[in-house]
Order: sequence, then structure tokens, then C-alpha cells
Amino acid sequence: MKKCILLLSLAAFVFAGEKTANIKVKGMSCKFGCPTKVKTALNGIDGVKLCDVNFETSTATVTYNDEDINGKDIVKILSDKTDFEILIENEPKEEPSSFKKFFSKFFKS
Repeated sequence: MKKCILLLSLAAFVFAGEKTANIKVKGMSCKFGCPTKVKTALNGIDGVKLCDVNFETSTATVTYNDEDINGKDIVKILSDKTDFEILIENEPKEEPSSFKKFFSKFFKS
């Protein structure tokens, strides 16, 4: 029974991971203040690990833990906390965890 619980816990760790979402941020008019406003809106949100805003392309790339938050929640937070039009550009991509990267060397698909 202990082995079964350990395996299930390990499986949850392996399949949960970081995801990256590309978000379109329409309406930014200044190069410094507007990207800072987007980053500040996500600062301190559980699960959000990184937010990089590109003023020239009007996009934000957000890396987050899908166990704590999802892409739709991020879009809602940005819509509520900023005056910009927020649209998700892509379905979030899963970033392989370091655990998966390590074992992928031994078990190739």
C-alpha cells in the first residue's frame, strides 16, 4: 500500500508542471509604464512564476504552475487589474519538469 501511495504521489509530480501562455495585450501606449502595469498585476499571484512583456509586439509571455492557476484565470486577472484588452494567443504549452527531463534521457519515446 505504501508503494502504491508513493507511486501515485510521484505520478502527480511528474504530470503537473509549468506551462507557458502567450497573451495579446492590446492598448499599451507607453514603453515603460504599460508593461510594468501588466507585470505588477501578476506579481504575487500564486502559481505565476514569470511574466515577460514585449511592448513592440504587444504580448506577454507568462510561465505558471498549472496546479495553482490556469490560463483563463490569468486572462481574467489581467482584464480586471488593467485597462488593456487581454486575449490568449495560444493554448498554453507544457514545459517539461526537471524530473521529466532527467528521466527522458533513460526512457525515450
